This record gives sequence, structure tokens and C-alpha cells, in this order.
Amino acid sequence: MIVYLIPGQGGDPRGSLRGLYGAEAWMSSAIAEVVAQVDPVGAAHGLPPIADVLLTEGRGPMGDGMAQLAAYTASVALHRILADAGVRPDTVVGQSFGEIAALVCAGAYTVAEGASAVCSLGEAFRIAVGAGGLVMLRASQTRTEKILARVGRPDLVVACVDAIDETIVSGPNDAVDALLALRDREPDTFPPLDRLAVPYASHHPDLTAVAERFRAGLEPLRQRTLNCRVLSPISRRAYTDSDDLRDALADCVVKPVQLVETFDELRGAEPLFIQIGVGAGLCRCARVTIPGARTLAPLAKPSGARDALRALIPGPERSEQ
Repeated sequence: MIVYLIPGQGGDPRGSLRGLYGAEAWMSSAIAEVVAQVDPVGAAHGLPPIADVLLTEGRGPMGDGMAQLAAYTASVALHRILADAGVRPDTVVGQSFGEIAALVCAGAYTVAEGASAVCSLGEAFRIAVGAGGLVMLRASQTRTEKILARVGRPDLVVACVDAIDETIVSGPNDAVDALLALRDREPDTFPPLDRLAVPYASHHPDLTAVAERFRAGLEPLRQRTLNCRVLSPISRRAYTDSDDLRDALADCVVKPVQLVETFDELRGAEPLFIQIGVGAGLCRCARVTIPGARTLAPLAKPSGARDALRALIPGPERSEQ
């Protein structure tokens, strides 16, 4: 059983596809086809060519919306490469923002429609930029909730439970500052934490205005039949063709991510987890939550991406299956 794990925001997409582009002609072609569908959407939203981010080694700053669109493109392009090689997932799991790419990989939306959804999400969140943030704690959900009770801010909430030892909290800036102040007072007993490079809170019940703006931007999308199972850590079930997936995506703004619960549902199937996107964080979460879990993160090291894929694509030629 193959399970695709598609990451949310926070990873660095710069240069993530440079190890695959040019490795073999058919891989370059797959990437170019995806880029050709994303670029017109990005251009309509004032963004430069996505290849400027994904295919170069530059480490300069990215403008608003570029990191999200580049991360989405990296995920969809890697999926396209594997699909062209005959690799098909049995289940796709999107983490937070990654649900957009998950639904594209499962055939519900086109690449261009997914790119439009990414841009709509960025525009919806503009009203929240600078007002809040996300903090990752190396702690279980139970321990995190005890810490939040001590902070005493009801508006600081659990946003994502990514692993049995990793929880993300979300809230307004002053609530985040209160959490950090508590850590500073108790550095020896506090779990490690990092404020994520996301300029707003997310997965927070107070973001209904953002969710409504996002849902309005999704209105033109035309939903198609799912070609594989999409297991949502936000809806906490598999999507069906009777769901309005635009509503499901809008729910991602205000509802928490329960990834541990999703891993537990997949535990008995002994899957191969493949991170379809930047980094290797979700593979780590899978291994921590399911000891002995098999994982593969092709884009963890862009320069070694082709070699990482040899476990799935042993030969140099594209499969015709």
C-alpha cells in the first residue's frame, strides 16, 4: 500500500525540483507541463514564473504568495513524475494547506484549479497577516494542552497534532507572546518549541471571515470524481464524491489537523509513506507515531532526489503502464 503525505506550509521550496529537472528528459517534461499550467494562474495574481523558485539555487526572499504556490507546484510535479512512471497512491493525505494538492493528485481538480485555490487562500489570509502566528512544540497533545491551560489564554488553541511528540498551537500575537514568556521563565522544564515562519494564525475558530473569503474564491472550481482515497486529517475521514470539497477546503482554515489519528487509521495496512513535497517532516511524524513505518522523502535533499526515487523507479526509462 502506498500513501502519499503532502505537507502544508513552513517548508522552503526554493530549488526543490532542481535535482529532478534535467535528470532525465521525461522528468523535465513532467515538471514543465505542471509549471505551464501553474504560471498563468500565478501571473494573474502578480507572481513571477514559478521556475525562478523551484529550479534555481537562489535563497533570496519570496514575495507574498510565492512560497505557497511554489510548494504546491513541487508537490504536484513530483506526483506527475511518479504517475508517469506508473506509480499510483492508494491513499493521499494532505496536511493543512497540503489538502489542495492532495485533491489535485486525486483528480478532483486540475493543476490550474489547484493553483487558483492556493492563490485564493493567500488572498483570503491577507486580512489576518501580522495578527497572529503558529508555534510548534515538541510535545504530545496532552502535554501541550496542559501548557496552554497554564498560559491561560482561551484564544491560544491546538491547531495541528502532527505526531505523538509534535503539536502546533495557533493564536493572536499577544497569546503567542504569553506562551513564549512562560517558556522563558521555565527554560529547563519546557519542551523545545519554534515559532513557524507563517505570518498569521491558522486552524483557529476565530478565522471565520478568512474561511468565508477563501470559500468565495473557490466558487468557480468544478469538482471531478476522485480516483483514489483522500483521507483528511481535518474532516477526520475519507472524502467522498458526494462531498462539496470546496466546503472541506474552507474548513481547513478554522478546524484543527489530527494527523496522529490519521496515522493510527493507516497503521494496520503497513503502508509505504511517501512525502510528496518539500522536506521530510511528515515522514518523521509517521515514523515517530508508527515505529518501524517505511518512509521515503524524495525532495528532502534536492540534489539527491533522482537517487531517492530509485526505490520506486528502478530503471532509467518511464513506465508505459
